[in-house]
Amino acid sequence: MTEDKISKAETIAKSVEKISDSKGLAEIGKGLGSGLVALAMAIGFVGFFLAISAGSKWDGHLHSQEKCFVLQEISGKIFKVNTCTGEVVPLDPKPNGENK
Repeated sequence: MTEDKISKAETIAKSVEKISDSKGLAEIGKGLGSGLVALAMAIGFVGFFLAISAGSKWDGHLHSQEKCFVLQEISGKIFKVNTCTGEVVPLDPKPNGENK
């Protein structure tokens, strides 16, 4: 019986060896590799187009710019200060710019 078991094990081992050496497994591996490359390229293209569409709407700020203007009085004059950009604009305290 031991010889019978050995011959069965040898037969199974030879069968596995034939399968592992066959071109079928190599072609399956090539197919899986090609599929993974195609998937990576598709993800890259989708990411690229999403970045372009999101980038066209981006105003250059990481956070929303709310309440950027502050009125400050300096030396008796009122200035409108944009705290987001640092721009300072002098404001005329008289309505419609009238100086009387």
